[in-house]
Amino acid sequence: LDAAEPPWNQNRFEEIQVRLEPFLKLSGFDLRRVQFVPISGLTGVNIKERPLVEGDAASLASWYKGKTLLEAIDSFQPAKRNMEKPFRFIVSDLYSEGKSTVVKGRVAQGIISVGDKVSILPVGDIATVNRIDHGVTASQTEDYDVERVKVALAGDSADLALAGIDIARVSVGNVISDAAVGLRPRIKRKMQAKIIVMEELTVPIIHGSQVLMHMHCLDVPAVISNIISKMNKDGSLIQRPRVLTGGSSATVEIKLNEKTCLESFNDCRSLGRFVLRRSGDTVAYGIIENLEN
Repeated sequence: LDAAEPPWNQNRFEEIQVRLEPFLKLSGFDLRRVQFVPISGLTGVNIKERPLVEGDAASLASWYKGKTLLEAIDSFQPAKRNMEKPFRFIVSDLYSEGKSTVVKGRVAQGIISVGDKVSILPVGDIATVNRIDHGVTASQTEDYDVERVKVALAGDSADLALAGIDIARVSVGNVISDAAVGLRPRIKRKMQAKIIVMEELTVPIIHGSQVLMHMHCLDVPAVISNIISKMNKDGSLIQRPRVLTGGSSATVEIKLNEKTCLESFNDCRSLGRFVLRRSGDTVAYGIIENLEN
């Protein structure tokens, strides 16, 4: 906030809160647990110690009475891990190691163990997990639960060594799920989503607008195929509007250029939220409500 004009401006701090809260709420965050903390990464103001009434951050001390960054982090409540849901692992990197293909990424939900069979989507190939790495060094193994190393839970970042699949069949952005067909995410090209349009939008979004959908590690070209409804800032609802302007929220249909692993936000947050970009600028963000056949 020291880069604001003037530095440590309270109005700018409150403006950032007002603009971010709708996005955080739409993404599933409980606003009662969200904290906004003004800091300076360059000088370290309000990171460990509170700003002084005398000094460069005197103007911040005059109105901000909240926590420092470290105090806010110490007060975090552990996030709920969705271990009861079907397994989802998003691939962020991969490499070959002997006869195995090692995929790096994060467990979005569910649980996986050494020996389990998994499906690599969207190709649908089946592989076996023969090792799970949590980044534990040899010197740490004595203090680490040996059985825990054989399992990866929702929220874990881990490396999975897969046997029975060629590395050419796996790509960054692939989703690894349970091998059972009924437990896999759907692979679709069309979806209905709720979006919020960015305030700074210069060119309105219309039927047929071409965008780039960014979701976890993927960038997929897409088209706004239908605008179902629009809600203005004053709360008024318009059915089948012709355009979407900055600051409005809307329910739209989106058609992707290629089939992608998708799920509704209620079923899997990581596969159900996205950002829409155009010409390098973010124009909207949203969540998937349902998938169309």
